[in-house]
Amino acid sequence: MTQHPPTCPSCTPRALRALPLALAPLAASTLSCAPELAAPPHVHEEADTGTAVPADAVPELQIEPEAPLDAAPPVLRLRVRLPGASLEGVDPARALIIRGKISATHLRHIEQGELSKALSERVVPSIAWLDGTPPDDLSLTIAPLAPLAPGETYAVASGSPVFSHHIQIATEGSPPVLPRLWPPHDAGASLGLGVWCGDAPLPETVAAATLEPGGPAGELRRGAVDDIGAHCVRFEGEPPSTAPGEADELRLVGPPVAFPGEPAAVSLDPRPFALESEPLPAMAAVCALDEVPLGPGCAQVADDRIRVRSVDAPLLWAIAGEGLDEVLALRPGEPFVLAPFPPLTPVELAIATVDNAGRVERRTFSTMTLAPMPHVIINEVLANPVGPEPAQEWVELYNDGEVSAELTGYVLADVGGRTELPSISLEPGAYALVVNEAFVSDDELDPPAPPETLLVRVPRLGSHGLSNSGEPLKLMDGGGAVLSRSPATPEPKAGMSLARVRPRAPDGSAGSFVTSWPTPGRVNIMNQEIP
Repeated sequence: MTQHPPTCPSCTPRALRALPLALAPLAASTLSCAPELAAPPHVHEEADTGTAVPADAVPELQIEPEAPLDAAPPVLRLRVRLPGASLEGVDPARALIIRGKISATHLRHIEQGELSKALSERVVPSIAWLDGTPPDDLSLTIAPLAPLAPGETYAVASGSPVFSHHIQIATEGSPPVLPRLWPPHDAGASLGLGVWCGDAPLPETVAAATLEPGGPAGELRRGAVDDIGAHCVRFEGEPPSTAPGEADELRLVGPPVAFPGEPAAVSLDPRPFALESEPLPAMAAVCALDEVPLGPGCAQVADDRIRVRSVDAPLLWAIAGEGLDEVLALRPGEPFVLAPFPPLTPVELAIATVDNAGRVERRTFSTMTLAPMPHVIINEVLANPVGPEPAQEWVELYNDGEVSAELTGYVLADVGGRTELPSISLEPGAYALVVNEAFVSDDELDPPAPPETLLVRVPRLGSHGLSNSGEPLKLMDGGGAVLSRSPATPEPKAGMSLARVRPRAPDGSAGSFVTSWPTPGRVNIMNQEIP
């Protein structure tokens, strides 16, 4: 990318290179010294708006990756060629992406830097910058900072020079979008590393790439680190050389696509790179008596799984072993589970961790798994049924282990009291509903459990029933050890439950429980839209 000096006293080099376009109306007033392009005698009436533009200098819109204007991918860059334009006639701060179509009146408002509230609310956060050498090779690139909505129409418009185009986002056929896993949102301290991960394995790749505008040059490679994370792509580059304090203002975007032109092509989440935090080194955690060190964290080794507690700093974990290839972005102290492993078997793991400044540390871990054991968890809670309370409330338990669990002495505890469970056996893979004595299996108001579901009736569930305000619950064994927890949450709507996203989702992790339609005695249904 060619960088150009400012053309007026109030225009800085940084402002000329790129500006967050969500702030474009404000920025336009601070960069208003850039004059408009002079209109030659011959003009062209653009079909979208009727605005006059030079006939021999019509701005040409190109999409990267290459696509027609009526079938653009959700993740893209919009490059506008400006033949005959000069630096003085182009203001990146006045180039916008707008949801929906715009009229000639809208374009005049953009030209004047006087956007209405309604139009401002349609502006898509973007970054714009200049490339090339005027007058023959100047272009303006605009990059949205989030994927655009499939099937929707967007306007690409500029107030200096004045032009507009409309594009439509394809509803199908575009590459899948890989979420950016690292650096973490609002906690990144590096402009030289990015990791995007999906669900499917990706091919090996080494491709040149650059963060724009004017960011570090580097390479796209498969893996969160070398040899771990076959479903991930990472960008590695040298952090940009900037003046003191200038790097704190940078917002950079990665390439829109990896593996272009191949069946394995994937779009890369365009969330911008920025210095949002101080570097937070991963200091080794202090392990409890029942834990062992695993990398910088601490682990409890069980039969078919290893429970891990991360360190008190944001950290990317990449872990590989026999049948295991995991990449996890974790908040400070967040737990996670590695599984499955065969019981009573040696385990060897390769572990890499990446802190928020991009520093990578690699370690190995060896252990022996234990004999098969039960794993009883709180899997789902209905505290606010449509039917009568507290009679129709329930707590669903699930045995995620390989052997039966004897519930003698087990206790459910909330902030108001304890409920002791009767002597009963819960088989591997079986569900049990802990309910009040007055519970009706099918009250025709809330979803019923399958007839084979084990009902564990207790005289009282909670001190005065389960609180609708979302209080936490604990399941403890006869010795008082906490086996499972469900978190405190905002009050759910009547008829909605709090459900664990999968049986091995760890207690204490932000994404382990969601509000869901109740599924008593059955596998929880996730990712539903709740009205």
